[in-house]
Amino acid sequence: MDSYNTRGGNDNRALEMLTALVVVLTVLVLLCYGIIFFQPRIFFNPFKPGPSAEEQLAALLTKQAPPPGPAVTPTATNTPPLPPTWTPTATGTPTSTPTATSTPTHTPTPTRTPRPTNTPKPPPPFYLNGEPTHTSQIIYPNVGTWWLGLAGEVTDSNGAAITSVQIKIWDGEGWESYQTPGANGDVIRNYRSYFGGTTAWWEQFVPFNCKQTKTFHLQVIQDGKAVSSEVKVEHTGDCAKNLIIVNFKRRY
Repeated sequence: MDSYNTRGGNDNRALEMLTALVVVLTVLVLLCYGIIFFQPRIFFNPFKPGPSAEEQLAALLTKQAPPPGPAVTPTATNTPPLPPTWTPTATGTPTSTPTATSTPTHTPTPTRTPRPTNTPKPPPPFYLNGEPTHTSQIIYPNVGTWWLGLAGEVTDSNGAAITSVQIKIWDGEGWESYQTPGANGDVIRNYRSYFGGTTAWWEQFVPFNCKQTKTFHLQVIQDGKAVSSEVKVEHTGDCAKNLIIVNFKRRY
């Protein structure tokens, strides 16, 4: 009985050792396969792959490379000896020149340019002597009631007659006329007999009915230029006031 147990124990140990050996060999085989998988060109790989394309190209270029030429022996060149060490001589240190500081100059205060004053123009030499007079026409008793006209005289500052000017009369609607003071003897006699005055009377019959409302403009003209302000008079259509007397006077 004891001999049987002893023999059975030995068989079990032998089987265990065999099993362990198989396991170790299996692990080694797997390890070798793993190494071959990552390094297929390892020395113990019986089926290692041929040279790669890069290796084949390198071998081909090595075969085609020209043979090396004769070796070139370098020629020795004479190097001139170095000069003795040069010690720099200290030179005078330049002194900094003080920069001139500009003295602030006084900026003059801008002065105000006086504005040009407008020199007043002297007034025109002739002016309206009194207000225009609206009265009834009494010079011509035989004319109809439709008559409408203007008259007046021009004098200097002393009241003397001035006959060297013209009186321009217009209505602003296309009609205008000129009269010269003292040019018509009948006008002078007629107006002096009723109104007095000088020999510088003038008269302008206007081609409008006294029943019309009308605006007239008058101005003294001398040598083709206006020498008085424009005077405007209004006729209201009243035929009882169909004569408008407008006098002018010279101030200088």
